Amino acid sequence: MKKNLDNVVFIGEVDAGKSALVDKLVNIDINTGKTQAPIFYPGKVIDTPGEFIDKRSLNGALLTTVCNIKTIVLLHPANGKIFAPPSGLLNVYPNKNIIGVISKVDEYDADIEHAKKLFKQNRIPEPYFEVSILDQDSIDKLSHYLLSLQ
Repeated sequence: MKKNLDNVVFIGEVDAGKSALVDKLVNIDINTGKTQAPIFYPGKVIDTPGEFIDKRSLNGALLTTVCNIKTIVLLHPANGKIFAPPSGLLNVYPNKNIIGVISKVDEYDADIEHAKKLFKQNRIPEPYFEVSILDQDSIDKLSHYLLSLQ
């Protein structure tokens, strides 16, 4: 019997690839377009809008969404230049698994080493997962790791 993801929230800036990754991980193609509000999948798997990170006035909505979730998956696009979450935001609630995912690693301007540096500077614990939605192996590695945390 295949185990499904449970108790996981996906966060990251606008266009980090959260919805596409969640669709691949939960094997559901909802095709919601732009995520405007949290989308709740079976098993308490939550996809959040990038505005929860990008707009400081919505950080409270993010904290409310993650308060009862065990694992936070933070996506940072490989071509992202700055670390979007405000300093300390992910440490408000103790005892959460925080997983760093570098998304869009197949983009022409991807800088994976810079993304890792940003994670390290902001105390996101290793391991970091390099993911492309076009690379099923990278998705499977992340999925296996997330399942191991349940």
